[in-house]
This record gives sequence, C-alpha cells and structure tokens, in this order.
Amino acid sequence: MKTLRGKPAAKVLAWVLCLAGLAIGTVCAGQAMWLANQGAYQPQGGRLLLEQGEDELARERLDLLVNNYGSYRVYGQNMDLSGDLSDSNFFFTIKNASGTILLASDELGDYREKAVWQGEIQGRLTRESVTRYYDSPEEREVGLQELAEVYDNIYEVEMQDYGSLEESPKGRYVLTAMCESYGVSEQVTISAFLRSDLTPGGPIYSQLTYLSQMGDARYTLAALAVIGLVLGLLGLAFLLYSAGYGKGHPQQAVLHPIDHYLPADAMAVAALLLLFIWARRLDLGTRTLSVIPLGAVLLSLAMTALLVTGVLSFLRQKRTGTWKEGLLCYRLRHSAGSRLGKCKDALGRAIASIPLFWQAGVGFAVLCFFEGLCILGIRTGSGAAVLWLLLKAAEGLLLLWLVLSMRRLQEGAKLLAQGKLDYRVETEKLWGPFRAHGEDLNNLRQGIQHAVEEQMKSERMKTELITNVSHDIKTPLTSIVSYVDLLKKEEMPNDRAKEYLDVLDRQSARLKKLTEDLVEASKASTGSLTVDLQPTDVNVLLTQTAGEYQEKLAARDLDLILTPAEGTPNISADGRLLWRVFENLFSNIHKYAQQGTRVYLTCQATDREVTITFRNISATPLNISADELMERFVRGDASRNTEGSGLGLSIARSLTQLQHGTFSLTIDGDLFKATLTFPRLS
Repeated sequence: MKTLRGKPAAKVLAWVLCLAGLAIGTVCAGQAMWLANQGAYQPQGGRLLLEQGEDELARERLDLLVNNYGSYRVYGQNMDLSGDLSDSNFFFTIKNASGTILLASDELGDYREKAVWQGEIQGRLTRESVTRYYDSPEEREVGLQELAEVYDNIYEVEMQDYGSLEESPKGRYVLTAMCESYGVSEQVTISAFLRSDLTPGGPIYSQLTYLSQMGDARYTLAALAVIGLVLGLLGLAFLLYSAGYGKGHPQQAVLHPIDHYLPADAMAVAALLLLFIWARRLDLGTRTLSVIPLGAVLLSLAMTALLVTGVLSFLRQKRTGTWKEGLLCYRLRHSAGSRLGKCKDALGRAIASIPLFWQAGVGFAVLCFFEGLCILGIRTGSGAAVLWLLLKAAEGLLLLWLVLSMRRLQEGAKLLAQGKLDYRVETEKLWGPFRAHGEDLNNLRQGIQHAVEEQMKSERMKTELITNVSHDIKTPLTSIVSYVDLLKKEEMPNDRAKEYLDVLDRQSARLKKLTEDLVEASKASTGSLTVDLQPTDVNVLLTQTAGEYQEKLAARDLDLILTPAEGTPNISADGRLLWRVFENLFSNIHKYAQQGTRVYLTCQATDREVTITFRNISATPLNISADELMERFVRGDASRNTEGSGLGLSIARSLTQLQHGTFSLTIDGDLFKATLTFPRLS
C-alpha cells in the first residue's frame, strides 16, 4: 500500500471510485429508502407500489372535484376542469340521489382505479340586508330571534335607538343585519376514475410509468446503493491514506499547490452550504420522471468533490504541520490583525466618547428597528419568526452579559467598601464603559491603599516621635524630680522659697505622670505591650480598686455605690492592665464628677460575657461626642482647669482591646457612662 499511495494512476482511480460511488450510491440509497417506505420490497411489491400510486392520484383529483362542484353549487361559479382535471387519462361523474348524472366528463369508459365521495352539497347562497323597526327593545330582541330562525346565518348586526317618533316614524328601535340563506341541499355522489388504457402524455401517464419503472428497478437501486457506497468509501479511504504522498516523496507528506489557494475551512464551509442546498432542493423520496435523477447525481457529485477536497487539503496540512497557517481565519487574523486592532481601538474610543445615556438610546432604537422588521415580516407571512427568535436570543445574551458585568463591578465595589484593598476587579472580560468603571475601581483601590499606607506611616511616625520625645524628656525629668526631693530635705531660707519648692514638686510630678501616660498610650496603641492573660475575678479587682479610691471620692463628697455580679465572673485578662483601666476610669470620675452626687459601679455577668459599667454626673456640660472624647489629648473639661493629659480614656480603650474586650462611652446630657465588655470564661 505504501508503494501505491505515491502513484498518480492509483489516486485517479480512487477519485473516480470515490466521487462516482458516493454520488450514485447516495442517490440510489435515497430512492431505495423511499421504495422501502412505500412497501415495494414486500412480496408483489411492484404491483403494490403501482396500486398505491393509482389510489393517490385518483383521490387527489376527487378532492379537486368536490371543491369545484361545491363552489359551483354555492356561488354559481363555473366548474374549473383545467389543470389535472383535463388529463385524458382521467374522467369523472357527478350523480344525484336517484342516480341521474348531473355532470360528467365528455368521454367515459373502463377504469383501473376509482375514488368515490358521497355527501350533501348546499344550494345557492343568497344574501340580503334586512332593516326592521320596533316600539321597544324587547320586541327588537324577539325580532332578532325570528331572523335567526328564518335565515341560515346572520352577521353585521346593528341596533340603533331614536329619541322620538319624529326621527323614525316607523319605530324608535331599529334592527339592521346582513342575512344569508342557502338553497335546497343536494345529495350527490362524485366519482373519479383513472382509465384502464393509458394514453401517452399527461401527468397521470408520466407518474404511473415512473412508478412502474421504480417497481421494476427496486432491487437494482438497492444493489447500486450498496455497491456505490462501498466503492466510494474504499476510494475515500485510499485518498485519505495517500493524502500528501506522491511520486518522488512516498514517505514524507508535502502540500499540494491547491492548499495555498483554497483554505480547508473555507472549502468545508462551502461543502456544508452545498449540502444544505442539496438537502433542501432535492427530495429523493418523491416521484420524478427518471429512476436515477441526473440533477441529484450531479449535485451530489459536486458536493462530494468539494467536501473530499477540503478534507484532503486539511489532512495534508495536518501531516505537514501547517494546518493552522492554512486556515482562512488564521490568514485573515494575521494579515489584517493590525488593521482590525487599530479599527477596534478607534471604534472603542469613538464609542467611549459618546455619553452612556446616548449609547443606551441608540442601542434601544436599533433593537426596536429590528423588532419592527420582524413583526412586519411575520404579519406579511415572509417567515421572519426565526429571525425574531434569533434576535431575542441575542438580546438575552446581551442582557446576561450586562448583568454579569454589573455583578462583577458590584462585588468589587462591595469588597472595597469592606476594606479589602488587596482585591482587584478583573477587567479582561469587561468591555466599554464597564471596563472603564472597573479600571476606575482598581485605581480607586490603589489610591485608597496608598492613602491608608501613608496614614499608617504617619501614625507610626507620630507614635515613634511621641515615644522618642517622651523618652528624651524622661531622663532630665528624673534628675529634676530627684533634686527636688533633695531640696525638700534641706532647710529653706524662708516660706516663699518653700512655696516655690512645693510648686516645683507638684509640677514635676505632673510632668512625670504626663510623660508616663504618653509612653503607655504609645505602647498600647501599637500593641507593643506584653499581655499576660490569666483567669481573673472581676468582682475582686473592682472591690480592690474601689477600696483604694473610696477616700479620694469621699473627699470630693462623691458617694460610691458598688454592685458586684452574682457568683464568680471570671474573665481572661491581665490583672495589671485591667487594674490600669479601672484606675484611669476612677481617676476620670475623681476629676470631673459633680460634687455631692453618686457614682455607680456595676458588674453584670451572663453565660457568655461580663459587663462592667461606670456611671457618674459630670460637673461641667459635656458638649462633645463620645467618639471625640476617647481620642488622645481630648478632655471633657474644655477650660482645662483640672489636671489631666487627655490620655486616660484613650489608654483605657487600647488596654481593653489588647485583652480582647470592648470599650464604649455613652453621654446623655450630663450623664457619663463607660461600659467594658469581656468574654466570660466557662
């Protein structure tokens, strides 16, 4: 076989077998299938085929006779005996109930097939317009019923009412209708006959002759179908096996010159189009004038040649590794890729320059135009329903794409709003304004992320600055405090010098406390403090802290009311840090609470959490929000008459958060309430 695939003679023979075998085999197979559906391959199949054809021809002409005679009787039209009814191999009779011939062909005779219809034919149709006048609506309704009993059909009924007898002297209520009535019906028998002795010429003779020939050739057609298809497939198999191999190169496939000019995909598409035309224009299962239709054979031959040529071309390109370059779409894409890219970019820029409102308006107008064409085509019966369905399918796909694009942008915006700045909207599958919006969201993400990073950097720098400055201040401040302590041990020359020394002692202590608060606030906000979480009984710690501040609060005439929680409300906390939180809150109450009022300290515990609440009445109006009050260096005492750094509440919140708790403030008039919530240990 390897030696044969390089010989031109073998390829020519394979082409002849392939084309002729497949074309003739396909046509004969179609004819044989129609014969099988007609029962021609049964015993006496040829006679059965002829009898079925005769019966069908007789019944077709009988239907024409019944329709023509009915029109003749009802409307008085002349009998139309042209066309198939004028065939010399056909005659008919129309008889009444008594057997009298009412109408018949000019020449009667013996027949081979007969079709009979018996029934009632209506008489002549008459129409008249009836107008009647009545004195009441009831009489008019009765008159309408009387008309329905007299006439066979009533239509275009109109009822008119006059205001007075002067307008209609015959009656105020008028009835106008079109009435139809038929003449006396006639019982008839209509018979259609095919002559026993056929005269050459006419459709009956041609079709019966064709059926007789098909019956005689039914086995020949089946054999030709099998032989043709087998030989055609053998020739096709050899062509596929030898594609690309020829004389001088029997071992290595090469391209044929036609492969450079006729792309395989273009030929395949042309073959499919031809196959569609072949299937639409040729119906091998109908009666024609030849047993093997020449037109069907030629069209099948052309379709087979084009399809096989395309397959062989693609196979040669596949074997040589150039099948991608040989495709028409590949050539067009690479030859015109740059031009298409430029045109696409220009079109995209042009569309982007149009406002989105006008883009939507133009798209809606285009859709309305095409839908109008489809509706017009459907109403005129031009078969535009399929086009309308395709248009609706395109609209559905467009709507689906729009929804998916909007959903992608919505999800991106939602994630960015939640603070997930590392999320990036994928714009590769977006187009037009959706892509532009997606890119804007990505740019916004980058801008927010950059701003957040800069803010965090600024916060770190400020924290580091506070820490460094506090540390630098702490060293000389320690010396000042030490020397003040030493001076206090020395004898003062007079009372004024002692008073000055007291001022130095008090202010240096205040400055030391402020420096320590600054360092502690810095460490708490950055989370650099060491936290040792241990099971802690809140009631015990609150009682100890309240005991230490009992005398200080009493000195300012503040009555402390402590309400501990029931049982043992244990939480996971660092006792040292939690003590610092309580101390800051008590210190805040001691400084800013109204004298002569009560201070409430309450601890409540549930199965899941422990809540500690500090409540007091402020001595000065609280004209500041709770959120602002927890910021660093913010004090409720706007006049700053009291001592304080403005860091106590900020430090308390940071220390609470380090212990996995929540810290919140509530201001209601002069009522100040601080609430701490911690998860309870089971």
